[in-house]
Amino acid sequence: GGSRNNAYAQDNRVLPKSRGFRLDQNNDSVFPLQMLLARGYAVMTACYCEVSPDPNSGESDPARRQNPFAYTGVFELWGARDPARTDNITSLGAWAWALSRGLDLAERLPGVDARKSVVTGYSRLAKAALIAAVRDERFAVCVPVQTGGGGCPLAKRDFGENTSTENYYFTHWYCTAYAKYAAEPWKSLTFDQHLLLAAVAPRALLVCGYGSKWFDTEGEYLAAKAASPAWTLHGMKGLPEGTWPDEYDTSAIGPRLGYVRRSEGHGISGYDWTWLLDFADGVLKGGL
Repeated sequence: GGSRNNAYAQDNRVLPKSRGFRLDQNNDSVFPLQMLLARGYAVMTACYCEVSPDPNSGESDPARRQNPFAYTGVFELWGARDPARTDNITSLGAWAWALSRGLDLAERLPGVDARKSVVTGYSRLAKAALIAAVRDERFAVCVPVQTGGGGCPLAKRDFGENTSTENYYFTHWYCTAYAKYAAEPWKSLTFDQHLLLAAVAPRALLVCGYGSKWFDTEGEYLAAKAASPAWTLHGMKGLPEGTWPDEYDTSAIGPRLGYVRRSEGHGISGYDWTWLLDFADGVLKGGL
């Protein structure tokens, strides 16, 4: 998260002793490496704070506030930041860019078929995974887990993590042009997040949510439903017919577009990984 120092990180760099931490099944977020490998998938991961640190909005040290602390040397690739511009690259953009650079590496590794790639993450990194999939058509499957506002949920619902809180708490995640939608998004927005989901089509997308109101998982389902015509336009099955499914009900998972939700805590749980693998198997092992 936003802490630059903890038991597993120092100054936003991951310490070697962090390896294996997410194998503990008692964590809300788990990384079942053995299961992923046993299912035939290679695994690549990296620490997002090494690309762009994620300081808290209430940071007291001016030098370590979101602006400028989040904008590390990697941002020089996009040129000098111009305060007069409203479309400067953001942390979310940099994290998404880094995911594509990881795929560049995967393409050079013998024994890895990078055409059969799955990009995932949870919370802010689910937002980054979704952006990466939209930008980079090499990602065959995208599974964003618990994105929160600015990701999968419809923004015009103005519910939970809405456009107002996004612009207040996370100034390094979004360009300043986004601030014009902070108030009354149901009036100001001429678009909504379902268009972002639709941009993944005809590749595969599975939206995973959970019960926290902040993350508005009903809004995620409604966005997936509204995006569904993008898949049918390509002659594929869209979101299965029905209403917002109950927790752990997998009936809304289609072959190319799906939605599922659970209870439990914030993170990627064993359930999410199982749904991801089953969904990806159907896409990738059935042929692209």
